[in-house]
Amino acid sequence: MKKFPFYIVFFLALLNQVYAQIGVNDANALLGLPTATNLAEINAILNPQVGSVVFNLADEEIYRYTGITNGWQIATDNQNAGEVPLVTNIDVNFDAATGSGSTATTPTEAAETNVEEVVQAIAPITSKAGRVFFPPSIEIDASTNGTGRQINLYQQYLDQYSLTPPGGAISAVSNGAPATIPVYTATELYYYVTYADPLVFNNISINEFGVMTYDIVGQPATDNTIINVVFVVK
Repeated sequence: MKKFPFYIVFFLALLNQVYAQIGVNDANALLGLPTATNLAEINAILNPQVGSVVFNLADEEIYRYTGITNGWQIATDNQNAGEVPLVTNIDVNFDAATGSGSTATTPTEAAETNVEEVVQAIAPITSKAGRVFFPPSIEIDASTNGTGRQINLYQQYLDQYSLTPPGGAISAVSNGAPATIPVYTATELYYYVTYADPLVFNNISINEFGVMTYDIVGQPATDNTIINVVFVVK
């Protein structure tokens, strides 16, 4: 019974420590994580508990232990490439010899996804508006009727947009703009005619290379008529 007051005093002292404010220059009062010199030292820890955390001095990252299968992982929420689930892994290492990321080394090993494949998979989802554009204006002779006439819509586009167009040229470039316009190959595009003057055009078709076949069935009432062509990037 004589020791009872001592325990009360000791308990009050603990409460005072817990709720005390940290003073200026009182760094020793802060709690910190256990540290390791590098990842090798972290991996050498024997029998860590799942959920354990260690601060790696080498890369200044916090590592958490996730279990035997995945071991120590960087504790991050920045959603970098390694954390985004894909059907196959991303390999950002470009191989100059093959022109791509790494490939399968055994018959049962799946080839890793390279950066270009990831970009191509994402682009159709994230850039619908940017995939649709009108080709440059061109002249179509409708002065006389005729069937089965053809015009290469893709070539007309290439002639005006490409680096060395055989028929067109870039007349002016804004300040800071590249001197050339990037172009698509013929098979990278879909081709559409969204409207054609029915008094002038008939039997319109376009093949996969952008060659349009059409009939002229009448002449425009004025000097101009309308045919709208749209290109869509695959």
